[in-house]
Amino acid sequence: MSTTHDEPMHDRVDHERELRARLLVQRAEQSVIAAFRVRVYELGWSLRGTVGGVKEPVKMACGKGHTAEAAPISVLAGGFNVDSQFGPLPQSELAGCFSCTRDRERAEELAAFPKYAADFDLWVLGDEKTQYGAPAKSVRCLSGHVFTLAARDPRIGWKPSADGRFVNPKESDPHEHPCPRCRKIRETPKLSAFKVNAAKQGVMILEPLTGAVAQRVSICCVVGHLSQIVINQGYTAEVMCRVCRTGRSAPPHDVFYVVSGTDSVTGVPTVKLGISSGTGHKRLEQHASVGLSQRHLVRTGLPKGVARALETALLTHLTKEGWKRTRGEEYFSLDALPAIVSFAGDWLDEAA
Repeated sequence: MSTTHDEPMHDRVDHERELRARLLVQRAEQSVIAAFRVRVYELGWSLRGTVGGVKEPVKMACGKGHTAEAAPISVLAGGFNVDSQFGPLPQSELAGCFSCTRDRERAEELAAFPKYAADFDLWVLGDEKTQYGAPAKSVRCLSGHVFTLAARDPRIGWKPSADGRFVNPKESDPHEHPCPRCRKIRETPKLSAFKVNAAKQGVMILEPLTGAVAQRVSICCVVGHLSQIVINQGYTAEVMCRVCRTGRSAPPHDVFYVVSGTDSVTGVPTVKLGISSGTGHKRLEQHASVGLSQRHLVRTGLPKGVARALETALLTHLTKEGWKRTRGEEYFSLDALPAIVSFAGDWLDEAA
């Protein structure tokens, strides 16, 4: 008897529970949608479509008109899709439009290029364009290599992957020197050994290295002899100068000099410091042949090791003071002349 009266009661309870559940879901969805609208407003976006369910993407635009799609539930779950091409962004990146952030980072990279070029001693030769039409610069490194690179600072915003590898095999660490030929020379044992051997013997390399071990390079020894030598032979040669190899070794470095003029290689006023042997006449003539004919300081007959020690100390001092090279290790802007002559004179007086 009770069963016939209880069945309608159970139906009413189930119906009420179902209605209550629907109301709770609607209120929750309305709360999420309300939070979504507030969040969109806070971030400076405007809605461009009707807000439907919490999981239905809604079109919106930033203040500059860049479009994006966002589902209201993303306000709580952590991200929205930009132009429906990129994956969900972290909650921390919701504060900025992807396109605006990208444009801002590109502008920062372009503005920082002069510092990037100065940090790596790059001489800017002119404006260029990349294959995609982006701004680029034609530059020359200290070793004389001319190449083109994008007119931006790649160090901004760069982060290596967690395992230390690069996502793109063609990419490299932006904190390394960007010259591709210098990188090849550093990574090729014979080319690297050739430069070390030349520095050890006081030999000037008169032309940029191309990165080939078969290259025949023009050199000037510490005495001033002009000759040529193949890299494949010179990297192990006890005496690189062909003239000096005929029965005698290279003489000691007992001359320190400072010359200046308009460098015919770079076309800019330049001061050059260096060491030589004997009277230094032939070496100074070699510098004069490229425009560096004015002599400011020439000290001959220095005790063994003094000229080399002064050169090392002076180059270290100029680097610490922020003087940039124009080409090679010992070439500086003419503005550095007073500092070079003053330091060298004081150093020699103390060493006397």
